Amino acid sequence: MKTRRKIPLCIPPLILCLIDQTITLIGQTPAYWSGDYSNAREGNPWFSWLLRQHPLAFEAGILLWIVVFTCAILFLPRFVSMVLSVAIVLGHTWGTASWLCLKYTHGYWYTIGVFILSSIVIVVSWEIFQKKDSL
Repeated sequence: MKTRRKIPLCIPPLILCLIDQTITLIGQTPAYWSGDYSNAREGNPWFSWLLRQHPLAFEAGILLWIVVFTCAILFLPRFVSMVLSVAIVLGHTWGTASWLCLKYTHGYWYTIGVFILSSIVIVVSWEIFQKKDSL
């Protein structure tokens, strides 16, 4: 299978990764943004370490993560690529949901919205993927 046909499988993880990354940065304390990077708040130990170094280190880590999962989805076998795409979406959906529940009064309802969004982007990307796969 040509790798470009799998590009639609990369879109959902990318979207949810960027949402998770944005919510993570929004969730940092005023002390963090004043330069006290030891005050970083993040559940993922690797990205927590990067946040404690500097916000740009965190951004570089996000970029590297995007490159790694995109390459994996593009070059692994079809079934593995599909599973990986969904697994990454689920992980970032959970990460986003945990921030929303902690940070916002109506976070529960926002979380439902994120899960609906995740479902939509998965289904739409699979519809596009299936059309490209049948060509």
